Amino acid sequence: MRVELSKKVTQNQISFKSLIAQFQEIKQHTFSGNLIIHIESTPRWVFSFSLGQLVGISGGIDPVNRWQRNLGVARLDLTLDRLVRPNIRGEQFLNSNILTQQAVIVEVLFDIIQFSQRNGDRLNIQLIAINSNKTTTNSRLPLIDIEVVLGKAIRAWKNWLQAGFDRYIPSHFPIIAQGSPMANDELNSIISGIDGNQSLRSLAIENQQYLLTFTKTLSPLIETGAVILSPYPKSQTKLVTNLTTSIPDSTPVKIQPTIACIDDSVLVYRHLEQILTEHGYLSFGIQEAAKIMPGLIKHKPDLIFLDLLMPISNGYEVCEQIRRTPTLKHIPVVILTGKDGLIDRMRSKLVGANGFLSKPVSRASVLKMIDKHLHHH
Repeated sequence: MRVELSKKVTQNQISFKSLIAQFQEIKQHTFSGNLIIHIESTPRWVFSFSLGQLVGISGGIDPVNRWQRNLGVARLDLTLDRLVRPNIRGEQFLNSNILTQQAVIVEVLFDIIQFSQRNGDRLNIQLIAINSNKTTTNSRLPLIDIEVVLGKAIRAWKNWLQAGFDRYIPSHFPIIAQGSPMANDELNSIISGIDGNQSLRSLAIENQQYLLTFTKTLSPLIETGAVILSPYPKSQTKLVTNLTTSIPDSTPVKIQPTIACIDDSVLVYRHLEQILTEHGYLSFGIQEAAKIMPGLIKHKPDLIFLDLLMPISNGYEVCEQIRRTPTLKHIPVVILTGKDGLIDRMRSKLVGANGFLSKPVSRASVLKMIDKHLHHH
């Protein structure tokens, strides 16, 4: 498939092999923009490209810890594939950044291979082109050749399969089952370090072992059920579309406010999501008109950002529906629009909107709106 640089391209239920072909197309056609990858019931991953080279990656499980963990490894020189030995600080900084960036991408690609295998090798992807003149790349983050890291991820996955670990997901969080019997001394020292908030990968690094070695040590406990691999850290509640999880802990959990973004543009949602996540809010996006009301009723957010001009149902109608739905009618609704007209503002007020934001939205205006409607509500 040739990448149409001016279009948004969506493909559903494709294989990992097709994804590799897509990566090669991106490189060949020096594509600039985002590739969004989604596999049922897992968080989305966003790959950002500039002229065919990978500049960044976001999403997936535990993204903040993922970067910190790999940066720690790069700086501690635990990594297998050292680059040039640094002799000056600037070079060392760049060196650790390159290693970190590569390690993070290999990890994410490994996860994508594993989750797609578990889902019958079916992935959904969306390609959104951005004019290459508009893409700004952080000079401190190196450009990565996707094919190089892809090769490493495939090798890592093959080694994982060979060890017979295909059922274990390294980005999941080991949690000790209550009343589990203690094992030998080596395992006891590992068990004492398991708090349910670190992934299998993080624990391996903490124990200064390679992931495969560490998993071999821990596997007897996983097999007997003494240690459970959970998709969520013990300390956190997550908004999940397909399943609700109960936290196995008696201490009350502070639920973070959840904010919905209804906009037919994934880019607008991704921008908002980044702002919200960085400030500790949970968020979910709804792009399809038919899913708006069922999604809101199911997840009951604390605040709704609603796009005014959507192709199928306009924001006024959606706002009226929200105000007519008993379980939703008190939720603050902030209208997003490219227009900043007085008539729009008046009409929005008439249908029960609480506020108004002009696109493109800025971090300051979003946070001000949240502060006004969530913290002074």
